[in-house]
Amino acid sequence: MNIKKFIPNSIKQEGKYLLYRLLKIPYNRSEVPVVITAFLPADKPINVMDVGASKGNFMKSVANYYQINKAVLVEPLTDLKAILNEKFPDKSRFVVESVAVSDKSGSVDFYYSKDADVLSSILKIKDEYHNDQYLTKPTLITVETETLDTIANRNNLNVIDLLKIDVQGVEHLVLMSGLNTLKRTKLVYTEISYKPMYEGSSTFFDLFKILTECNFRLVNTSKGWVNPDGEIIQGDALFVNNALL
Repeated sequence: MNIKKFIPNSIKQEGKYLLYRLLKIPYNRSEVPVVITAFLPADKPINVMDVGASKGNFMKSVANYYQINKAVLVEPLTDLKAILNEKFPDKSRFVVESVAVSDKSGSVDFYYSKDADVLSSILKIKDEYHNDQYLTKPTLITVETETLDTIANRNNLNVIDLLKIDVQGVEHLVLMSGLNTLKRTKLVYTEISYKPMYEGSSTFFDLFKILTECNFRLVNTSKGWVNPDGEIIQGDALFVNNALL
């Protein structure tokens, strides 16, 4: 008999936190990456932009840990907009922008992966990462695009405490479309690719160059997807604005 299914989730969680403490593994109960909380204290309300919000899991964790002054969730897939609106009903603080962020405003072809929406992208996934058994061929749809500067200005974000980016290979377009926004952004937490999954994808080194030239410093990287042979394909990185922190 599997007795774990009879143990309340709250007790399971407390057991996990106890193990973390014993092993001295950094954690917090809201599951916000600890490195973010190290540079962004929770002593006052914050402004957040979540580019590639998906179903809002990251933003939910942030909202559980921080008091939100204003949060802008950017997600081009319209079928996820309803989920985000339901998860964040307070429209005085949470705004959902149903567009893709790119280097210009207009429209663009978008590869929509119905089986795994988090893999959807402006870019086409490389054949070597496509597996018909688990991922059907993406559907080509058209989505509206706007620049990061346009979205930030429309929402009157004079200071952005945290900018999170997860857009499957076009992180460079997000950054280059928001050079003015970056000047007033404290932290950038972005997905990074060491070996691109998408045709024309940016790599960690592209993002490092853009952000360091904008007076950010790299303070942390973490592993995300690792191949069975140990090769690191993707991860996350945190950059801090030298002028603001």
